[in-house]
Amino acid sequence: MSKGSNPSSVTTTSSQEPSEFIKPYFQQAIDSAQDLYEGSTPNFFPNATYTDFAPETSTALNLTSARALAGNPLLNQSQTEASNILAGNYLNPSTNPYSKALYDQMAGDVISDVNSQFTSAGRFGSGANQEILTQELGQLANQVYGDQYNRERDIMANTMATAPGLGEMDYNDIAKLQGVGVEKEGLEQAKLQDAIARYDYEQQKPYIKLNQYLGSLGASVPSNTIETSPVFRNTGAGLLKGAGMGANVAGQLGMNPLYGAIGGGLLGGFF
Repeated sequence: MSKGSNPSSVTTTSSQEPSEFIKPYFQQAIDSAQDLYEGSTPNFFPNATYTDFAPETSTALNLTSARALAGNPLLNQSQTEASNILAGNYLNPSTNPYSKALYDQMAGDVISDVNSQFTSAGRFGSGANQEILTQELGQLANQVYGDQYNRERDIMANTMATAPGLGEMDYNDIAKLQGVGVEKEGLEQAKLQDAIARYDYEQQKPYIKLNQYLGSLGASVPSNTIETSPVFRNTGAGLLKGAGMGANVAGQLGMNPLYGAIGGGLLGGFF
């Protein structure tokens, strides 16, 4: 800034508007935006946003529930049989009809043979006859039932190892029933999420529409900018500019350009 300049404030108003040929389209856009804002759209998807169970799935779930509640009949039988084995119910020879029939048959042969021998010797019914008969029948019982007892004890030992697994299998039915419940809960959760999404959408809809409407207006409404800034007058530049203008005017009027430059310079110092 040169010496002698005097600052002042000048208010400049600038206006930016769309071209005349485009204004009707902007107005049309504004009207359309207002119609959209006052209308009912947008809307949430009208149908369900989840998939319901297929008939096959529903049938399968119902059958699974019924089976789980009724239990596995084979498991119940297995557990009952395991209980009988562990209780020692099969250690008694009379519990095996086949072994008892075999023993009775073989015992009859032993009795006939022993009595026949003592009858031939004329000692049938004697104490010796009864003693030998008792020994022979005892040995026969050991042969027939002894092995059966040992096998049954082995079965009992094996059953003890499988008993925990049989007990744990009770929870299979419970797990199956729980699985059905989880599937149904999943569907109900999907229905709930659908309802929540619709509710949330309706709550946000006014704000979405308002923001879109205001955005449309902001994009098309003419904008005016007013800016105020100081302007400084440069005395030296004014003198030079005035002198040039004065000399030019004097030449056009047929006057001496020197006089015109001096007069123009004096006047330019005031601007």
